[in-house]
Amino acid sequence: MHIITGLLLAKLFKDGKGKTQASNTSPLFNMPGVITLVHSLPGRCRFRLPVLVGQTKACNKLAQRLQEIDGVADAKIDCVTGSVLLTYDATRLNAEVLGAALVRLLGLERAFSGNVEASLGRELREWAKSLNVAVYQKTGGLLDMRTALMLGLVAIAIKKALAQRALALPASFTLLWWAGAGLLREEAQSE
Repeated sequence: MHIITGLLLAKLFKDGKGKTQASNTSPLFNMPGVITLVHSLPGRCRFRLPVLVGQTKACNKLAQRLQEIDGVADAKIDCVTGSVLLTYDATRLNAEVLGAALVRLLGLERAFSGNVEASLGRELREWAKSLNVAVYQKTGGLLDMRTALMLGLVAIAIKKALAQRALALPASFTLLWWAGAGLLREEAQSE
């Protein structure tokens, strides 16, 4: 099914005379961190796939599978840079179809379905998970980061309420609500 989608999209990226647009204008194969069409000439194209960097077994398997495609003459993959150089019969294939084949063979369809994840966001989530584990271990299992944050919000709310001699709405009340909602949500998830 994905190959068919790739073929249809390849047709969409052709102009009226049957010539392919410049490779760098194709949004399909200019997704940093996923796949980039570096250059394309009739019968030869180069893709950059960061997922292949350092993956010798995956590179060898991919090269073998690409050469099984009818019309592909040669597939050279550099595992150090993640570069895939393909030579092919230009009368039977084009760079867009080969790009779609690469996406399918490597299971990168998720990136094209809109479920992309920014590397900075992923790193921040991993950092937060590590911090959570560190707090948990440091407190001997008494607190995790979520509980510590909720208790901190409660302390700030109480301090503000005592300083103002009343619950100042919305600041201290909001902090209390966040703390309660966070603690209750944790209980609901554990049940």
